Amino acid sequence: MELELSALLVPGEPIPYAEAVKGEFKPFRVGDPWGPAWSTTWFHVRGRVPDEWAGRRAAVAVDLGWHLPTGFSCEALAWKGGKPWRGVDPNHNLLPVDGSEVDFYLEAAANPLPTLAGVEPAVSMIELRESPDPMFVLNQLELVPWRPPASSEARVDLEGHAISAVGHAHIDTAWLWPLREVRRKCARSWSTQVELMDQYPDFVFACSQPAQYEWVKKSYPDLYQRIKEKAAAGQWEPVGAMWVEADCNLPSGEALVRQLLHGKRYFMQEFGYETRILWLPDVFGYPGNLPQLIKESGCDYFLTQKLSWNDTNKPEHHTFWWEGIDGTRVFTHFPPADTYNGDFSTDQVEFSARNFKDAASSNRSLYLFGYGDGGGGATAEMIESAHSLGVPISKAIDFFDRASADAHDLATVRGELYFELHRGTYTSQARTKWWNRWAQTVLRDAEMWSVASGQYPRDELGSIWKTVLLNQFHDILPGSSIDWVYEQNVHDMWQAVVQAERLIAHAQDSLVGDGDSFAVFNSTSHPRAGAPAYGYAIVRDRPPDSDGAMENEFLRVELDDDGVIASIWDKEASREVLSGPGNVLELHDDNPRRWDAWDVDVEHREAFVIVGRRFGASTVRQEISLEGRVLHFATDVDWHERHKILKVAFPVAISADEATYEVQFGHVRRPTHMDTPQARAMFEVCAQRWADLGDGDYGVALLNDCKHGHDIHGGVIRLSLLRAPTHPDPKADQGSHRFTYALMPHLGDWREAAVIQAAEDLNTPLRVVSASLPVGTSHSLLSVDTPQVIVEAIKRAEDSDAVIVRLYEAWGRPCRARITTTLPARRVTLCDLLEREREETSLELQLRPFQVVTLKLEA
Repeated sequence: MELELSALLVPGEPIPYAEAVKGEFKPFRVGDPWGPAWSTTWFHVRGRVPDEWAGRRAAVAVDLGWHLPTGFSCEALAWKGGKPWRGVDPNHNLLPVDGSEVDFYLEAAANPLPTLAGVEPAVSMIELRESPDPMFVLNQLELVPWRPPASSEARVDLEGHAISAVGHAHIDTAWLWPLREVRRKCARSWSTQVELMDQYPDFVFACSQPAQYEWVKKSYPDLYQRIKEKAAAGQWEPVGAMWVEADCNLPSGEALVRQLLHGKRYFMQEFGYETRILWLPDVFGYPGNLPQLIKESGCDYFLTQKLSWNDTNKPEHHTFWWEGIDGTRVFTHFPPADTYNGDFSTDQVEFSARNFKDAASSNRSLYLFGYGDGGGGATAEMIESAHSLGVPISKAIDFFDRASADAHDLATVRGELYFELHRGTYTSQARTKWWNRWAQTVLRDAEMWSVASGQYPRDELGSIWKTVLLNQFHDILPGSSIDWVYEQNVHDMWQAVVQAERLIAHAQDSLVGDGDSFAVFNSTSHPRAGAPAYGYAIVRDRPPDSDGAMENEFLRVELDDDGVIASIWDKEASREVLSGPGNVLELHDDNPRRWDAWDVDVEHREAFVIVGRRFGASTVRQEISLEGRVLHFATDVDWHERHKILKVAFPVAISADEATYEVQFGHVRRPTHMDTPQARAMFEVCAQRWADLGDGDYGVALLNDCKHGHDIHGGVIRLSLLRAPTHPDPKADQGSHRFTYALMPHLGDWREAAVIQAAEDLNTPLRVVSASLPVGTSHSLLSVDTPQVIVEAIKRAEDSDAVIVRLYEAWGRPCRARITTTLPARRVTLCDLLEREREETSLELQLRPFQVVTLKLEA
């Protein structure tokens, strides 16, 4: 039965409902083309149910022209009575009609699907958004008799295994679409799920990412209110704990803390609910100190299923204790269906029970069902299937509480959960990684110096942090999104850094004034250039730069042509550092079999040529300087390769079975050989600011200011500098880059050699400003009497003027530490990561290896 249709095309950015309905709608017919890429078409749908249908329920059937995979095509939000009503997608294409009149709007998004593989580069989404050509044809929009969801009488025998199911719609905060589109994806999927809750009182939907909730609250307040009502009724379950489902390899330790701090506080403030599950089903690996952060944030459980994608060694367990590098254990579950987009088919449910690997110690598993991204979440058919199969739908937290109580003799998995795939994400989109590292640094400084100045712009700092946290989403920071995402990423991160730098300048000016002397501000853990740790000093002259000499009391460096290091002679150790030419640039072929921006395959290691400073259409320029034991390589690259990865290699005269890599709040050791399946899988690994190869008597550290991908094998230390994938961003990493890495040969162990302090220096430059205070004046916020303990943050508390100091034991050894501070500290309280008080303590601490400690200081 035909309906009366009219349409309004909105090119460019979407407009609100109130503005759209005032527009000039033009007649439209089924079969007409619509939707230039990334545009919005508003359809006004009107009609009347025929009198002869009296007593029968009617519906509007919609087909917007779906010819792409579900969740990755055009989608719509139906509006009725001025409020969001339901999402419309291939899985939710029937809109029920109540009464005899039909009158609603469809806000239809013309979302294209970028290519993820192929000989030709992907189409630029930045360019495509300017195209005037329609991408879709309206195939159906008509009145039809209502069809109730299909149900089955089938039951399933799970042989004593208990499956709990929960509705889910994994919505990537950005990926093959820009951030702006995710707001609308959330509104579409979430409105559909709320409608299903009205239809099925037993239906429960689990949903993470407070950043998305905040968008819906601002843009769709009526929908947000319905969500809060369903949460109060127990049908909508906030899960997740982090502000977004963040990458966990690349952010700093403090950034992961802020993900948990802002994420959990949002749910507590908005819903009166404390989520106890860290919910990261799609993230590309999990660092060894994450269990401690999970527990210290008040969470009890961890969920992911991403490691089922491992390309070499599949996980041995689905339910287990995950023990972090500090000894903290967290109850962990990998849903054995190996998906977070379950369809509730009999085959999938039976596989979930059959695939469960820990039946000897547990008989429960969790099943996540619903279409993700633009697929709209769970369907009525899925819920009917749950009923017919006899699988209960429940909250995820209820599953975890029951499963943890019932389980016994669980296996313990220790250390990092290394993801044996997507190793290219340590390197792709280098600019994004540079901005992330620098933004973390300036935010740390902005908080520290604002505390010192007594003027603390809490709201502004919180807003800047949320921008950074948003851009740590697991398809933004790793480098796997479309070009449009990175256009916005660079703009937003630049703005965040500018704001933080302005706060730093204001705080420093209020501290030292403006005059003829100089103030040296040092926010690292050790004195530098006359300035104390976490403090500043007034000097007469600006500290000098390096004199450019390639020899000092520690090292003598000999250069060959093109910046290759021919020799590094350690004068103290009387030994040659290198076993061959160092600072060698290797250009590797980089053609991953499946996931272009995500992966580097093992074959790339053998497929390379040594290049000079000019190769192909690319050039490299370096300034090499020696300061103490640290040899710096300030590098400018004009990069125009395709499907190549640029690495720098340093063969060193050291033999060791393991190398040490900095991770958040600590370090891990990984093999330098390929003798086991696990070792062979770790041919490319991630680190924070440094990696070290040493034999106990001597070592060499490689430091970086924004790089993460490492390959240390056979006595050669390699750092991955740049990649050049062409999908989904056809021009990923093309153009200019500036970064610095540094080589640090040292005697003895890296701990006593102060490798951490050297990495701090590289990543946290001294800030030198003019000052009016007398020369010789100095001030330190605090100091710690052992280099084992590093202060990661000095900030005001979220809810008071108390000062929060976060520190950690960095050497992996127990220690005692005494803190000296000029901050008011008559009362010292040990807190969790949410700054909730646990017990009073003192400034003398006993720390276990890798322990993270949060102190609250009050006058």
